[in-house]
Amino acid sequence: MLLVVVLAGLSLGATQDRTIYSNTSNKELKQKAFGLVKSIRGLVDSYNKKDRELMAEYDKKNRREIPIDERKAMRGQWIRESDEVHDSTLRYYRDHYWSDAILLVDELYRRLPKRLRQTNLLPMYQHPTNVLGLETIANHLELISKSLPDS
Repeated sequence: MLLVVVLAGLSLGATQDRTIYSNTSNKELKQKAFGLVKSIRGLVDSYNKKDRELMAEYDKKNRREIPIDERKAMRGQWIRESDEVHDSTLRYYRDHYWSDAILLVDELYRRLPKRLRQTNLLPMYQHPTNVLGLETIANHLELISKSLPDS
């Protein structure tokens, strides 16, 4: 079993520079990146809408005449629901966009001059901690895609 894992690791390392985007033209690569940016921004917008709805619902219910214990319980419920929407959004990114985002940024960096590479942002692609991280990924992908010539 260990031998299989070691051999798999060696074979992955041998093809590390080749990805599904390696033979893609710059123009097509940019289109793929822009499509992913649009999808990630749609996901972020969906999260923001749901979060605003939860906040509005909580604000409607939270009144001074309600006993403090009930208000605390409502607040706890709102926080749990908000956390679930947040976690669901990050899970969706990981399940649907994570691998493409990493492959695209790697290929874009491979084609761009070193001076345009912001390697400090790469860990965010791997492990975005919140929805702001997803926005940063979308903005960064858009920026570096626009830096790539069409030819």
